[in-house]
Amino acid sequence: MSRAYRITVKESESRHLKAGDEICTQLEILEILSPEDMATLLKEELKKRGFEEQEDGTMERKDGDLTVKIDPCSGEVSVKAETEETINQEVKREATGFNDVGPNEKSLREKVKDQLKQDLDKKFEQEQSRLQGKATEALEKHLSDLQPEISEVVNKVTRDALKQKAQQMGTVKEISEDAESGSLTIKVEV
Repeated sequence: MSRAYRITVKESESRHLKAGDEICTQLEILEILSPEDMATLLKEELKKRGFEEQEDGTMERKDGDLTVKIDPCSGEVSVKAETEETINQEVKREATGFNDVGPNEKSLREKVKDQLKQDLDKKFEQEQSRLQGKATEALEKHLSDLQPEISEVVNKVTRDALKQKAQQMGTVKEISEDAESGSLTIKVEV
């Protein structure tokens, strides 16, 4: 006579998951002055906006989980979003075995544990996908906020470069700027 038995196996695990997304683009800065002078103007404007110079010469600013990095020499802009969480997962399974047929309790328990590990891996994969989506969403939102600021920086650097170039060409008689339209008029006596 066979005897049925039921076992319950529970597994729990904690993992630290990280996800990130990044986008790179190029600033369109006119070469009005020498590349070194243009890079200096860009660097100074970025410093005014909270960017800090790094050892490699790039300018970087952290906005929470987001990092904006600009290379003043090449004009390359990199925006990176990173997120991380410690996730705890728990799975539980029950199995029924019989004494006289099939696996004994130990091998049944091992088989159920293997299934639980697969279940845990699937749950962590879902959490990883969720975190990746969260990082991408944060990046997209930040890009829409950052775009106008970057345009302002490029415009300011261009205006400052034009003013310096005008001074190099001769005596500046008049400078008029219209903030509303963005126009700049410089009268130079050569």
